[in-house]
Amino acid sequence: MRTTTTVSSSTPEQTADRGALLALRLWALGGLGLLLGGYVVTVVIALTDAVDPADGVAGAYISAGFWSLHLSGLVGLAAAALPAGSMLRGVRCGAVVAQYVLLAAGPVLALMD
Repeated sequence: MRTTTTVSSSTPEQTADRGALLALRLWALGGLGLLLGGYVVTVVIALTDAVDPADGVAGAYISAGFWSLHLSGLVGLAAAALPAGSMLRGVRCGAVVAQYVLLAAGPVLALMD
């Protein structure tokens, strides 16, 4: 008696989904790389505000800017590291967009102080 096994081949849709997933993960990892620059810019803004002769006190917007950067890192890490089956492609795409928006909001919020 011979038993045969079938090997499932990937369809073009599955290959395209893997390519889109890889692209989104690379965008998320790129945002994590840019996060270091966002922290440097926000720290420079905070230190410039600290030596300002007007008040020299870090306000709530500086804290909000740093929290925005923290959240950007968490969202980007989730978009890059979670397995493919745990997050839909649209949700992952939204997470990458949110990561970049939060990354840009950090220094902007710090400038408002």
